[in-house]
Amino acid sequence: MKRLLTLFILTAALAASISGQGLTGSISGTVTDQSGAAIPGAEITLVNVDTSQTRQTTSSGNGDFVFTQILPGTFRLSVTAKGFKKYEQTGFVLTSTERLVLKPAVLELGEITQTVEVQAEAARLQTQSAERSGLISTEQTQNIPLKGRDYLGLLKLLPGIVDTQNRNAPGWNNLSSVSVNGGRTGTLNLTLDGVSSLDTGSMTGPYLAPSIDAVAEIKVLLSNYQAEYGRSSGGTINTVIKSGTREFHGGAYYFLRNEALNANEFFRNRDNLPRPQYRFNYPGYFIGGPIAMGSFNKDRDKLFFFWSQEFLPRKYPTALVRRTFPTAEERQGNFSNSLDQNGRLIPIWDPLNNRTPFAGNVIPANRIDKNGQALLNIFPLPNAVDPNRSYNALIQSTVDQPRRDSILRIDWNIGSRTQFYWRGIQDYEAFKGEFNFVLASSSWPQLPIIYDIRSVGSVATLIHTFSPTKVNEFTFGINRAKQTVGPLNQEGFDRNVRSKIGLNLPQFYPSANPDNLIPNANFGGVPNAAVLNIEQRYPFFGTNNIWNYNDNFSWISGSHNMKFGIYLERTTRNAQRSTAFNGTFNFNRDVNNPLETNYAYSNAVLGSVQSYTESTNHPAGHSRYLNVEWYAQDTWKVSRRFTLDYGLRMYFIQPSWSADDYLSSWDSKIYDPAKQPPLIQPYRNAAGQRVGRDPVTGQEVPAAVIGQFASSPLPPFQGMNVVFEHLANTPGIQFAPRLGFALDVFGNGKTAIRGGAGIFYDRFNDDQILIHRELPPNTVTNTATYVAMADLLRSPFRTSPPGVTAFQKDYDPPQVYNWSFGVQQNVGWGSVLDVAYVGSVARHLLQRRSLNGIPYGTRFKPESIDPTTGTTPLPDNFLRTLPGYADIQYLEFASNSNYHSLQTQLNKRFSKGLMFGLSWTWSKSMNFVNGNNDAVNPFLDYRMRNYGKGNFDRTHNFVLNYTYNIPKLSSVWNNPVAKWVFDNWDIAGVTSFISGAPSGVGYSLVQAQDLTGGSGAGVDSRINVLSNPILPKSERTELKHFRTDVFAPPTRAELGIGNAPKDVFRGPGQNVFDVSFYKNIPLSKNERYRLQLRFEFYNFFNHASFQGVDTTARFDAAGRQVSGTFGQYTSTLDARRIVLGAKFYF
Repeated sequence: MKRLLTLFILTAALAASISGQGLTGSISGTVTDQSGAAIPGAEITLVNVDTSQTRQTTSSGNGDFVFTQILPGTFRLSVTAKGFKKYEQTGFVLTSTERLVLKPAVLELGEITQTVEVQAEAARLQTQSAERSGLISTEQTQNIPLKGRDYLGLLKLLPGIVDTQNRNAPGWNNLSSVSVNGGRTGTLNLTLDGVSSLDTGSMTGPYLAPSIDAVAEIKVLLSNYQAEYGRSSGGTINTVIKSGTREFHGGAYYFLRNEALNANEFFRNRDNLPRPQYRFNYPGYFIGGPIAMGSFNKDRDKLFFFWSQEFLPRKYPTALVRRTFPTAEERQGNFSNSLDQNGRLIPIWDPLNNRTPFAGNVIPANRIDKNGQALLNIFPLPNAVDPNRSYNALIQSTVDQPRRDSILRIDWNIGSRTQFYWRGIQDYEAFKGEFNFVLASSSWPQLPIIYDIRSVGSVATLIHTFSPTKVNEFTFGINRAKQTVGPLNQEGFDRNVRSKIGLNLPQFYPSANPDNLIPNANFGGVPNAAVLNIEQRYPFFGTNNIWNYNDNFSWISGSHNMKFGIYLERTTRNAQRSTAFNGTFNFNRDVNNPLETNYAYSNAVLGSVQSYTESTNHPAGHSRYLNVEWYAQDTWKVSRRFTLDYGLRMYFIQPSWSADDYLSSWDSKIYDPAKQPPLIQPYRNAAGQRVGRDPVTGQEVPAAVIGQFASSPLPPFQGMNVVFEHLANTPGIQFAPRLGFALDVFGNGKTAIRGGAGIFYDRFNDDQILIHRELPPNTVTNTATYVAMADLLRSPFRTSPPGVTAFQKDYDPPQVYNWSFGVQQNVGWGSVLDVAYVGSVARHLLQRRSLNGIPYGTRFKPESIDPTTGTTPLPDNFLRTLPGYADIQYLEFASNSNYHSLQTQLNKRFSKGLMFGLSWTWSKSMNFVNGNNDAVNPFLDYRMRNYGKGNFDRTHNFVLNYTYNIPKLSSVWNNPVAKWVFDNWDIAGVTSFISGAPSGVGYSLVQAQDLTGGSGAGVDSRINVLSNPILPKSERTELKHFRTDVFAPPTRAELGIGNAPKDVFRGPGQNVFDVSFYKNIPLSKNERYRLQLRFEFYNFFNHASFQGVDTTARFDAAGRQVSGTFGQYTSTLDARRIVLGAKFYF
């Protein structure tokens, strides 16, 4: 609370001292007499019924009026003119960014003391706006069932939106699964009261997740919206927090979820497994009303507040993990009982005695390496027996994931011309546990951590009316998030500190590891082997600050409603990067290792290392960027029936940069192949052994270092361009015209034809720049091969040709062209039908392309054969066109996508006890790659090879939501029992029928072989499809989703290319019914106090909605498909979940 008050003072001060993208809308209409003639000069008064905020204007010469820069709310409008009765329209609601057109105010002749009252229309068309947008109203946020109470789960109710997340709870990173009109992940702008709420590292997020009971509405700008809006190309989600009113209102709630209420999952039932633990206890409360201080605000029309808090303490089990830990005997060097999976003794070789097994399979005590032994002693002892000897320990732990959300909003009607509000939010979420969650140890409870995510946000908006035709709105906001990872407890931390466990093992670069943490270690060859693994960003920290400044000025002149504005976004994102800062030992089995003992754990006991890697430092990144956008737009009411929207938005998009840091990337302009150091060559020595040979010194070295850099006066990494702070050049000013129209076909507000088109620009995510902090020569990861732990620091440290990235320094920002054309029709019963064609094309999207891959068939050429073997190819780094490097991935702005759809909506606002919304999208989304980090094929025409359906493509997306007040039984049976039990029930629900996701088909071979003769990012080998694999729906079963007999492996003769497209079939769709029943219990006569009991059923019919499919065929040497699970279902959506809730309202 203290932090929220501090933010309030700072933000309010800045908003008051400085005069984008606001949340305000407009209300317009026409004043006529009963003959339809315009009445100029009529006095029009608009009043917010919740706060008494009042605005006034007069009708123009043609009877029109417009109120601009109006905050969302419920309003009353009155019109007076001499010689006419007073006209009053009540109960109409303005949503954020809406251009609300009221039905004509028809004045009747009479005395002004007489009043004609008109109720707001339930069905409203957009007759003066061309943009496509969708609204989630307060009624929907309160009544539509949401299993996890995550407000983003309501987005799927709108056309063109695909959401693939399960949403068990609100919180961090819940936006990453949402696509609007075929857009990529990372192209949406999510705002809280007009301020961006994103993780700019990925351009997803969010950090801040308000309670669904604090959300007034969600307005989504979907396509071809006005020049006033920008920042992102894939749509804008405007989340509006509730405000206080003249009356005190509030409530409290509690929701319960427990596995005892759930049905069991399909596959757990099949395998006779019990229901998994599933426990959510979810309380919260909210209150709002006027703030009175003595005589100030005694009329309750000046100052208001809204306060909300909710809590979600939850604990859940980790996965049950099977591991093979070293036994107590093995840690002492005694391997006399160490058996393989066939029950045979594993002989432990003595590498100093021609690999003769140690006597009794026991390593003598004087040969044991104390450091290797200390590493094994970190592991817990075995606790289980497996007859198949694939594990000897079962591990399961608990993750504690608390969450808290607090919100405060203050609204202040400063005067008749000035309105101000401030909103603060503070969220806390954490993951506390031993292993098996993000940023924690992945294998077993090695280093218990607490991963904290603390976020706060503040926004202030000042609206001033200079005159009825000139209004200004200024918004300033800050959203800040801080992520930290640290030890959960001292004991867990101490067992990972070298000095605390007797590990006397110095490092090459100790300054990279100031906490002196133990190294990571791998033990390849052991079934379900344990590993030592400290996440390579530890101790992770990440801060993300977003500052938004936004000013909009409206000017009404005649039939023109002009608007001008500027939007500024500045960010900082500091984050730890990933390196091998603590070193990594590989004790893997390797017959070529002269120190090999034949078993990974005995290698550790003897101190025999296959390889050891360590990075020279542990850098952080400090990303920054600035976006400045400005616009001019005009809504021209050409006639009463026809409105034209046109405008221009201009973008200054500064690419991300890293403050006070050096960035490194490969640059073809400075690269010189003649200046690359030579590589260690394969060589047969005098004894006929295959070894490596340094071509500079002639020294023989182990074969394992063949392909690494040799001794040379030529330094490695020539071609890497190191720059200070700025890697990419700033593009020029981008111009984005917008054009739209709306036609009220018959002039009665019942039929509208709308259309428009626009250009929208975007930026890339910060991490595309920050990855260049950890590339050589900034950070170098070196390797020592075939060494003894005792000799590590005296061993030669070698460097391999690194895999690096190059960046397109001069680029055009990602760009989306979108358009729509549709018809809206009032179909009666308070319902509006909306049918539209919506399309978009994206250009200059980010993709990766390999510059140093190995072309198909290269390894098969005679000149590629290793002369020391005569049959196998040389290591890849000898075959590359750009020597001195492994793969080089070029980050280029060259990808495209397109989207076409028919979108249909039928919406009925709440009236006569019923509200519903139906959305059906029939669409196709095509692209080359799905995301910024995906690579295209560098050797085949990727416009053919990689072109196909995107991962968010869904042919059909049908969603129905509804709320219905069930008629009271007491109206036909006036009985106290019937009234108490059967009256005041509501039913609400969401029904979804959604096509499955497109999917490819992969393959593996029983006998591994190289079919492509090439490698590199995007170099793929695809299966051969012999005929149509699609099964009719009537023939699909749990064991067969598609025809598995129509696939064959590619051949070496065709270089493994295959003929399969990237989208061979479509996965199973969704068929889900979520239904909730609410019992409302009045606790007072006027129902000011009431209790609502909620019984919510998700997947009401417990339908097994299959999702995952085994898409990997496995072929033997004869080309026969031998996988027993190919084509079978592997997972389902959740089985039925029941949520019990209680809400108290006053």
